[in-house]
Amino acid sequence: MENLEFTPSMFVVLFLAFLFISYFMGMMIHAAWMHDDHPKMKRNSRMAWVLCMAAGTGITGWLFAYGYYVNF
Repeated sequence: MENLEFTPSMFVVLFLAFLFISYFMGMMIHAAWMHDDHPKMKRNSRMAWVLCMAAGTGITGWLFAYGYYVNF
């Protein structure tokens, strides 16, 4: 096998790191957002969790993409 820039195990580690960081980023966003009173959304509603996890994934995705492309 030739020398690869990325090995399959590196992709697995990157993917798992992305999932973990996205989840905890979503948890932090949810804690900060739900700390304020939002009259239209209940504290533990599914919509609040989905919005916060999507925001966490977006922020983490931007961080990963920026961290990769800033090196080139």
